[in-house]
Amino acid sequence: MTTAAEGREENLYVDPRLLVETLDDPALVIDARGAIRCKNEQLDRLLAAPGAPILPLSPEGDRVLLPPAPAAADVAWLVALLSGESDRAEVDLPGEGSGAPRWAVRGLSCAIGGGRGALLRFIDLGERRAREHQRRCAQVIESMQLGCTFLALEAAEDDRSLRYVYMNPAAERLASRPVAEIIGQTMDEIVPSLREMGVPQRLAGLIRSRLTAEGEMLLPLEEGSRVITSSAFPVGDQCVAVIYDDITERRATEESLERTRILLDVIIDNLPLLLFVKDEAELRYVRVNRSFEEFHGHARGELLGKRVADYLPEAPAAMIDAECRAVLAGGVPVEIPETRIISSRLGERIGHVRWIPMADAHGKGRYLLGLIEDITERKKIEDAKRHEAILLETQRRLLDLIQELSTPSIPIHPGILVVPLIGQMESSRGAQLMESIVRAIERHRAEFVIIDITGVTSVDSAVASHLLQATRAAGLLGAECSVVGASPGIARTVIDLGIELGKITTHRDLEAGFRHALARKGYVIAPRAARRAGGAARRAR
Repeated sequence: MTTAAEGREENLYVDPRLLVETLDDPALVIDARGAIRCKNEQLDRLLAAPGAPILPLSPEGDRVLLPPAPAAADVAWLVALLSGESDRAEVDLPGEGSGAPRWAVRGLSCAIGGGRGALLRFIDLGERRAREHQRRCAQVIESMQLGCTFLALEAAEDDRSLRYVYMNPAAERLASRPVAEIIGQTMDEIVPSLREMGVPQRLAGLIRSRLTAEGEMLLPLEEGSRVITSSAFPVGDQCVAVIYDDITERRATEESLERTRILLDVIIDNLPLLLFVKDEAELRYVRVNRSFEEFHGHARGELLGKRVADYLPEAPAAMIDAECRAVLAGGVPVEIPETRIISSRLGERIGHVRWIPMADAHGKGRYLLGLIEDITERKKIEDAKRHEAILLETQRRLLDLIQELSTPSIPIHPGILVVPLIGQMESSRGAQLMESIVRAIERHRAEFVIIDITGVTSVDSAVASHLLQATRAAGLLGAECSVVGASPGIARTVIDLGIELGKITTHRDLEAGFRHALARKGYVIAPRAARRAGGAARRAR
């Protein structure tokens, strides 16, 4: 026997009878003369059964007879097969009493007995559709991610007889055991703890009552408990199907998200900032925090869904709305370091404002996030500190001026300075004396410094020590110091205290000290007449 397939002939060394008998559908093989070479029992049963299809040919004896007055369309396909015009054909057959076809005949051209022939196979379309439907349903169950298990109740009144008869791959993964170890076993044998949870009792009750049930449970497994949602329903008279989903990870994710949401809500509500979110369409509040509520003196329910014009005067409300729309139109965050904000409860305040437009997945702004910090009190503190700093700076300058005036350095001749001291000399003023003298020597390039203590009322050992340090510092800079104008009282104090003035040069008064300094510079103070006489004598010579 040879068959023609896809335009080429293939030799099949198969006994036609054996080929036909292996088919599940009614079938027969005929040659080009219409002689029946073989047929199977299924065909005989089909033709003998009531409601058999109306065939375009009638097998009788060893021949295939065409129906009376056949239409050309009825036998054209068969003629084409036997003549070699086509290799395959399939034709729907009408059934008795019904306009819709239930059967089809499928023909395959073949060579037999040295000539052409045909293999005819009759297919029950209803049965084929049912088998196809079952196959597709089985594919769906096998491939779906939900677990599916069928259990059979062998004894109607004994829920312990509930046995596993089917599990899909998803159910096998959940069980973490091969299906071969589960199928045929009772639920009590596989998961004994389910009886304590009443699971086999409920499933057996569903079979008896023909009801369905949905639920959620914590399923104990060897590797740990899992959270399962299930839907159970009876199938037939003795079976129950359970479709379930492992939502352990999803539940953990939901719980984590819920904890995160609660944490964020707590953080937002306790922020020391006024936080709000407005929609883009009408600038209505969709979220506010506790600080915002307290600032405006309204409960959250009174603010959500409202606009700023609902609780502020028209003019400031219109200005705020204009600012919000400008930020949304710009699409970028805006920060205003200082601006006037109005509180229904507190009145006018100063705020540091941040506007942040929030975009949706398409990049278009939908919400506006506002963060406002009430900096009124901080501004008051900053202004007070700034005012205090100005006062302190003014005070410092006054003190510097006073110190400078209390220890003035007066140049009375090139290279000669007079430092007059007035008032009571305490330790702090004595320490400032040395610094003042050192600066004056450097500024005026002085060679002699006369410290006039005529106006000093009292001295002590500390002041005397500062005087000594000042003269030594002046000496290091190449200047010579002298003290003039000591009163009798100061002189007695120095003697009584045993103060040792060391090498400090002293003079009775400023004039004596000035003369000494001039003399050290090579100058002499003389009356004008003596200067004239000296000049005339020099000219005469």
